[in-house]
Amino acid sequence: MMSDFRKLELAAVIRKHRLILIEDDIHAFLTAGIIPDYQQPMFNLLPEQSVYICGTSKSICSGLRVAYMVYGDALREKILQAIFNINVKTSSLDAEIITESILSGKAHEIVSQKQQLAQSANDMYLEYFPLNKPVGHPLSFYRWLPIEGHNDALKLEMDLKRSGIRVFHSERFLSGQTTPDKYLRISLSSTSSLDELKMGLEILKQYLG
Repeated sequence: MMSDFRKLELAAVIRKHRLILIEDDIHAFLTAGIIPDYQQPMFNLLPEQSVYICGTSKSICSGLRVAYMVYGDALREKILQAIFNINVKTSSLDAEIITESILSGKAHEIVSQKQQLAQSANDMYLEYFPLNKPVGHPLSFYRWLPIEGHNDALKLEMDLKRSGIRVFHSERFLSGQTTPDKYLRISLSSTSSLDELKMGLEILKQYLG
C-alpha cells in the first residue's frame, strides 16, 4: 500500500535521476477500486521509465504461473532481446487457461470470491483481536498481532504448534537488529475453511490469555 502522494514523490526522484522502475502490483486486485487512496499504478506517472508486472497466482490461482508485463517503447527492444536470450517461456497451457478465464469472465468471479473470503477472514480475526485503530490492508491475507510477555520466540512457536496451530514470530522476518516490539504473523488464508480459521484463532486467543 502506498499513498498517491508518496507515488508522486517517488516518481519525481525516478524521473530526476533517470532510473528504471520495476513495479510489482500482484495485489492490485485487493487495492484498485477498494482502497480509496489508490489512484493509479506508478507506471501511469512514468510510462517510459517503468516496467509494470502483475501476476495471476494471487488473484486467480497459485498453480497457474502467468504474469503480464507492460512497458514503454523506450524499453521494448531491450526487454524483447532479454526474453529471447534467457529462453524462458510461460506454460502455453497455463496461458491459455488464464486467457480463457479472463475472456469468459470467470477470472472476475474468482477475484470477487477471494475478496469476499478475505473480508470474512479479516472480520473474524477482528472479533478475536480487535484493533484500537485501523492498521494494515483491510483485506490482507495475514495480520501482524502485537504480543507482550512472550520473549522466547522459539518456545512460543513450539507451544502453539503442539496446540495445533503454526504461526511465525516477527523475529523470523528481521534482516537487521531486533526491535522492542514483538508480533506474530497470523495467516488468514492458509486454512481449508473459515471454520478451521475460527478454531485456530480460538486456540491462539486462549494461549495468549
